[in-house]
Amino acid sequence: MISLRQLSKSYDDGASFAVRELDLEVNDGEFLVLLGESGCGKTTTLKMINRLIEPTSGTIIVDGEDITTVDPVALRRRIGYVFQGIGLFPHMTVAENIGAVPHLLGWTETDTTDRVNELLELIELPPDHYRERSPSDLSGGQLQRVGVARALAARPRLMLMDEPFGALDPITRDSLQREFRQLQADLTLTVVMVTHDMTEALLLADRIAVMAAGEIRQVGTPHELLRNATDDYVAGLMATPKRQADEVERLLREGDET
Repeated sequence: MISLRQLSKSYDDGASFAVRELDLEVNDGEFLVLLGESGCGKTTTLKMINRLIEPTSGTIIVDGEDITTVDPVALRRRIGYVFQGIGLFPHMTVAENIGAVPHLLGWTETDTTDRVNELLELIELPPDHYRERSPSDLSGGQLQRVGVARALAARPRLMLMDEPFGALDPITRDSLQREFRQLQADLTLTVVMVTHDMTEALLLADRIAVMAAGEIRQVGTPHELLRNATDDYVAGLMATPKRQADEVERLLREGDET
């Protein structure tokens, strides 16, 4: 589905690199997470996939096409994109926000309305109650649901997500993570998600690509990274959720003993 080949990005004519000679394959229907600390190049990588940022060198293949041969606007309209700030148009209703891309693609009013209603049902926001609401009337979790629905509106096979759940409270975040993971599986979406949250990556991803200083240090399943880290940096990252899990287990044992 996605192939990144020797992908590099420099903002200063090669004096330094945000992303350096990155090779990565993302399989059709896979949920892949780009994991790393702030400034490691993961968001730059994500944005290069839909040409929000142009690479300095290297090749990006999406669904068999070199993306440099595709009009960037047309490319973005067939790729779902969700980010932490959500970015709903404040002057438009929920229905208008979700239907924005189908409208740009020339869908009929009936087809757009049907798709908006279908998606609102899918994200458990009943159309009769939410179609005409303004984004300012919604909670953070509801806004994020609408953001996901808007990204799905034109039936993309690929979705890019940049820290989509980071601004939510823990309970809402956990709920939306589980709901989206089920939605991704049901729709067989190919997803590339950026996060710096190790636990989120471990719980959601089929595979994780750990990045540092613009390079990929290791790619593997959550189990592989937890059990067989081949890089000291990766081992250090994985030690944190393991240590937290051990601490929770210790607290549970203490409670059972009292």
